[in-house]
Amino acid sequence: MRLTRTLALMAATAVLAATPALAEKRVTMTTWTSPNHATSRGHAAFAEAVEAEFPDAFDFKLFTGGALLGPKPTLSGLRDGVADVGLLALTYFASEMPYAQLVADLALLGDDNYVMAGATSEFVMLNCQPCKDEFAKNGMVALSGISTAPYVLLTTVPIVDIADMKGVKIRTGGSVWDRWATRLGAQPVNVPSSEMYDTMSHGVVTAAVQPIGALKGHSLIEVAKHLTKLPLGTYHSGSIFALSPKFWNSLSLDEREKFAKHLPEAVAQAEVYYETDDLEVLEEAAGLGLTVHEPTPEFLQDLVDFRVADLNEIARLSREERGIQDADALIATYRALIEKWQGLVEPLHPIRENPQPYADLLRQEIYSKIDLATYPN
Repeated sequence: MRLTRTLALMAATAVLAATPALAEKRVTMTTWTSPNHATSRGHAAFAEAVEAEFPDAFDFKLFTGGALLGPKPTLSGLRDGVADVGLLALTYFASEMPYAQLVADLALLGDDNYVMAGATSEFVMLNCQPCKDEFAKNGMVALSGISTAPYVLLTTVPIVDIADMKGVKIRTGGSVWDRWATRLGAQPVNVPSSEMYDTMSHGVVTAAVQPIGALKGHSLIEVAKHLTKLPLGTYHSGSIFALSPKFWNSLSLDEREKFAKHLPEAVAQAEVYYETDDLEVLEEAAGLGLTVHEPTPEFLQDLVDFRVADLNEIARLSREERGIQDADALIATYRALIEKWQGLVEPLHPIRENPQPYADLLRQEIYSKIDLATYPN
């Protein structure tokens, strides 16, 4: 009987050893961008890297194109545990998150997405406790910032001068672009980027403020045949890796370390996708039927003048309408971080040819400085 029991135990052990270990955590990732968008591919690259190194730790399921949650429901979906990781565009929640709106208002300071992704991530994760507090209050943990490639004008008709803006209905990302467009006699239309195609195809809007790559990433090339190279900043009020507090709090320190290990590479890869998408569209412009325009000198100078003057308006709005009494200090901190990252990033270009040094910078300057055991506190 003892021998039989021993043989049975040995057989059971052999079966267990031969059975693949079940993943410890199922991780649901959601994005409302298309599978071909830079952020969706960044999420996919992250999941692939983590699963490859830690096959028994996590099992990722990625939902793209809004299949699980759209742009606005993503925040409540993270808060309620519908998803564990998501792409968040924080300008959809300006009233709930005034500090995130402060970052959004400074969009025109951006002209290099690698710089802005680094500066914004460092700002919200290490230098803005009120940012982390409002994230927690609204049900998210930010494990990255984000930056699109530089914005330009994508239009259904040529817009190259100030006069061309009069009466134009233009899809913007809100905040500073709304003020700029209104000042020139245009009418801002705030709809999610996932709805840009429909609004342009039906004539609801005739222009959109977006990166060049959106012509492919959001299929706008089918409806927008004109591109004006007006430097309209970057969108950097958001997080490509916004986490559900329920999910983050369920992880042990070991699990947090495994989860976070490849975040720098994933952020770097998403930013590379943003750049290369732009370059591919420009290379294929003629074949796509796209006409590329340069803005008139007056149009460009007017934008430069507006950008300088608007900094004072941002501080005023933050103090008087959003209750941010330390707005001037936070703006100064953020601008100093942009300058810092400009110095760090410039020697690395072209980053698309080797993104690892940029990922190493993100790790060195940001991720190595957070205590995963207590973050975001």
